[in-house]
Amino acid sequence: MATLYVTEQGTQVQKKGQRLLLVRGEEVLQDIPLIKLDRVVVMGQGINITTPALFTLVRNKIDVLYMTQRGGFISRVVGREHNHTQLRHQQGYAINDEKLGLVVAQAIVRGKVNNQRVLVQRHAEGAPWAGRALDSMQRMMRQVAEVRTLDEVRGHEGFAAKEFFSILRQLLKPPRDGPRWGFERREYYPPPDPINALLSFGYTLLLNDLIAACQIAGLDPDLGFFHAVDFGKPSMALDLEEEFRPLIVDSIVLAAVNRPMFGLQDFEQGPSPRPSPVGRGGEEDDEGAWPSPGGRGLGEGQAGKKPVTPILLKEEARNRFLSLYETRVSESIYYPLTGETTPYRRVFQLQAYQMAQVILGEKDGYEPLMVK
Repeated sequence: MATLYVTEQGTQVQKKGQRLLLVRGEEVLQDIPLIKLDRVVVMGQGINITTPALFTLVRNKIDVLYMTQRGGFISRVVGREHNHTQLRHQQGYAINDEKLGLVVAQAIVRGKVNNQRVLVQRHAEGAPWAGRALDSMQRMMRQVAEVRTLDEVRGHEGFAAKEFFSILRQLLKPPRDGPRWGFERREYYPPPDPINALLSFGYTLLLNDLIAACQIAGLDPDLGFFHAVDFGKPSMALDLEEEFRPLIVDSIVLAAVNRPMFGLQDFEQGPSPRPSPVGRGGEEDDEGAWPSPGGRGLGEGQAGKKPVTPILLKEEARNRFLSLYETRVSESIYYPLTGETTPYRRVFQLQAYQMAQVILGEKDGYEPLMVK
C-alpha cells in the first residue's frame, strides 16, 4: 500500500472503475489501481478531485489529505473509521489525570531524547565533542525520570531540544553551492533558512501521519498529555510524533543534506508571513494553512523578533523530499512490543493503539519506540 502525492497544478483526479486516473488536459499522467493505495495527498488549490473519485476513495477507506502547495495542512477527508465512543469519553478524563499525564509525558520525552542520542551517535563518530554531547543527553534522560510535574518535563524537553539542534548544526556539512546553510537554531514561524524549511516540511508530513494513526486507533488527535490542549491543536498526535522526529525527519534531513541531495538553489524566498493564529500554537503558511510542525508557537529565539522572509522548498526539491519521506516511513524496523519487523507507518498506528490501551487502563504505562 502506498501514498499518492498529487503535486502538479492543473491535474484532475478521476475515477475509472477501480482505478484512479491523474489527468492533465487530454493526457493521462498516471493510472493507479485503488488496491495499491491507502492515502491520496493533494497539494495545492490547482488540483481537482471529481466527486465520483472522492466517493470511491472514501468508500474504499482511502483517506484524502488536502495540503497547500508548500506543505501546510488544510483538511483530511475520511469515512467512518471507528465506533470507539468509550475511548473518546475516557480520553477526556485521562488527560486531566495529573499522575497519568506525568508518567506518559516522561515516557514520551525519554523516547525522543534517546532517539536523538542514537542519531547523534551514528553521525558524530570521531568528533572531539561527541562524548560530552552523548553524556549530556544520557543525563537529560535520567533527569526527566526524576521530575515531579508536567511543567518540569516540558522544561527539560525544551532544553534537550535546544541542545539537540545545536549538535545538529555541527553535524551538517556546508552546501555544495555556497559557504553555509545559515542554520543557527530551530525556528519555524517562518523557517528563515533551508535547514529549518526542510525540518518544518518534514515535521508537517510526519504530523499528518500521526493524526491519521490517532483516528484509526479511535483516539481524538486533539486531546494529548504532554502538549497542552489548545484550539485547533492536535495535541495527542504531537505527543505521539515526538519519538519519531529523530527517527524519521531529522535522520532524513541530516543524511540528505550531507550526501548532498539538496543545495541552496533548491530553495526560494516566500511571501512575508501573516500574524500567527491566536491560540493555535502553530504556524500559518502563505495560503493560510496550519498546523505547525511543532505546535508550540514561535521557535526558540523568535519571540519579539521582527517578521523575517520565509525560505521555502522549490517544487522539484519538495517532490524529492516527499520521495525520501515515503521511502523512510516504508522502511521496516524491529518493534519490541510484537517482536516483529514492521514498517514505520504501521508502527505509528501500533503506538496509537498502545496509547489507547493506556487511556482505557488496559496498560500501566506508555512505552515509546526507543532504538539502539
